[in-house]
Amino acid sequence: MSIRLTWGEGLKEVTAAFIHEVKTKGHLAVFLKGVSFTLCIRTKDDILYIRFQNGDVKICPSEPANTYDVIITGTEERISSILMGNEKLRNAIRAKNILVDSTFRRLLFLESLFLLSRQRVS
Repeated sequence: MSIRLTWGEGLKEVTAAFIHEVKTKGHLAVFLKGVSFTLCIRTKDDILYIRFQNGDVKICPSEPANTYDVIITGTEERISSILMGNEKLRNAIRAKNILVDSTFRRLLFLESLFLLSRQRVS
């Protein structure tokens, strides 16, 4: 089963679809094993936290202030495009469409995960 998203859907729904794709693609389980960090996604209207922990990925209701390891800040449209694998994370950074505070290793991990979990159109 695949969840199909179009523009205009909220960031939470796009994030939930991203997590669903990650969890349903078995080959990503090895990629996620041993990974543990919190990603903060911030737009003008929303703040979401995604927790990666030993193979599991989930949206966290909230995190105490400054307890995230990576932060991505930008417009909802741009971040949704990245989460859906339509735009590369580093390209968006280079074009100054988003801001990211992260180690280079986690940045590469997230870019790979966003692209590998991309929904395939059949």
